[in-house]
Amino acid sequence: MKNQGEAKMNLNEFHPALGSPFAIPADVRGLFSSQGFRLKGHPKPGEWLAQHDEGGQSLDDFKQSKPNRPDTRRNVIYLQPMGDWRLPTCPSLAALQHYARSFFGQPVEVLPSIALSNLHVTERENPHEGQRQLLTTDILRLLAHSLPDDAFCMLGISLVDLYPDPNWNFVFGQASLRNRVGVYSFARYMAEGDAHLTLRRSLKVMAHEIGHMYGLTHCTYFECGLNGSNYLDESDRRPIHLCPVCLRKLHWSADLDPAQRYFELDKAYQMLGFRDSAEFVRARVRRMRN
Repeated sequence: MKNQGEAKMNLNEFHPALGSPFAIPADVRGLFSSQGFRLKGHPKPGEWLAQHDEGGQSLDDFKQSKPNRPDTRRNVIYLQPMGDWRLPTCPSLAALQHYARSFFGQPVEVLPSIALSNLHVTERENPHEGQRQLLTTDILRLLAHSLPDDAFCMLGISLVDLYPDPNWNFVFGQASLRNRVGVYSFARYMAEGDAHLTLRRSLKVMAHEIGHMYGLTHCTYFECGLNGSNYLDESDRRPIHLCPVCLRKLHWSADLDPAQRYFELDKAYQMLGFRDSAEFVRARVRRMRN
């Protein structure tokens, strides 16, 4: 067993998780360097990996799982708002759409919002905190039955808190690795008086759940946008970026141009005012050129 504070993966394990670097075009290989990323440390009590035994998904594991992949027929990412998105506290749907397009390199469409009264899903009052909650499995079934023909996936966006099972207190979001549907809630991401933080949290969890619909499981190798989280502080500490291993899976799955993806993310981060994130992607591009 590894000691407290020791990384879950050492750098000798990095290349097996990433796959052969020679399978990556030489002109973009530098974008998949591990430099600049922190290895995932041993979890502290209460954190996701302290309560969930996840062994990690290498590139080979990912390929062998036969994940859904965008193609010429199914390539649109749909965002399905649920509830009254005219509220001033709601993150901008246009910003979510633009960021998803930059992050995944696929067309993104926002559907008209569904009134909560029309959802017809199981509800409860949280037994510990008292707030209204919607059952995610019902929402996922609803979305699966309404997937447009050209949809690669559909992500529901809720203003009401969620729970996946009567034995759980809550869940930030949930997605199906197979059925190309997912859902997440803003209920626990609202930062009163700080719209910038609310939007950042929203973008992170949106990319995380869409990543699951590509077939990516939780990342256990690096500090990464695909790390699992049990509570808000752990989620806030999760980076907005994908680590090299998860980026490689997305690169293989969608056959995207990783350099163009970073250029588009740079523009998105500048537009959103995320200066630290813009500088991070520029540093990755500088590394590629050197």
